[in-house]
Amino acid sequence: MNDISITISINNSLNTTITPYTDIYETITNLKNQGVNIISDDPDNCIISRIIYQNIFPFYNENNCRGDTLNTYNSTFGKDNNYRLMNILNKENISVKYRENLMEKIENFKHIYHSIGNFTILERWHKQGEVFCINSARGIGSLHDSWPLTLLCIQDYLSGYSKIKNNPLQKSFDNNEATIKFFKRYLNIKNGFELFCNEYYFSPQLYENKIELTYLHENKNGNYDVNLDLFDGLCFLKPLPNNIMEIEQYIEKASIKIIERGKVMIKEYLKRKSN
Repeated sequence: MNDISITISINNSLNTTITPYTDIYETITNLKNQGVNIISDDPDNCIISRIIYQNIFPFYNENNCRGDTLNTYNSTFGKDNNYRLMNILNKENISVKYRENLMEKIENFKHIYHSIGNFTILERWHKQGEVFCINSARGIGSLHDSWPLTLLCIQDYLSGYSKIKNNPLQKSFDNNEATIKFFKRYLNIKNGFELFCNEYYFSPQLYENKIELTYLHENKNGNYDVNLDLFDGLCFLKPLPNNIMEIEQYIEKASIKIIERGKVMIKEYLKRKSN
């Protein structure tokens, strides 16, 4: 799949070009400095992302949907001065040159994680009593915003809680009205998880390499399994990379998946706009 681009019309006199590599945070910052209403300072919920969502997600509705980031930089590396990353680096004996090279890769990942391929939509933020919607719950609980683990939780819920013992998001699925409404279409039907992925995430068939470039692959029964390949040992007991080798794996794998998904999203945008 060749690199492609789309032109987003912000208003009657202002257009912006988006590619799979475009740092949308930088783009909306520049637009905001020009006095443009970007709607939200969050790249995954700003005017550019919303326009793309409207054209590629068939059931997107701003009243009950909100953008969300799949691979979250702050959860992985630490929000304040990369505190989590620094703790890992300080425990390992590495050369100054190696450390500089790694920090350069991480700085580059900051731009990649703000590109369209790292965004999707979930239900709007909604807290019901002490129960958060999964858009929030996946970030504040034991999942630490891990998208593969979030997919596993969604798959478990849509299959009647048959795959995971003690689903970390079960309270949200069972008790949060926004979450229940968002997933109602996919519940209690055959292949509900596959339908959700095809509509809101994109099926593995749209990728050139089904296993390496996406978080999903088809099993022998034609259903989807979730790939836990962002780094060695990814599981519910280890949702984040914990050493330098795992950080290197995470950056490489997540970057590939984000860019390739961005290509699929832009291709879908162009296809649906032409229909």
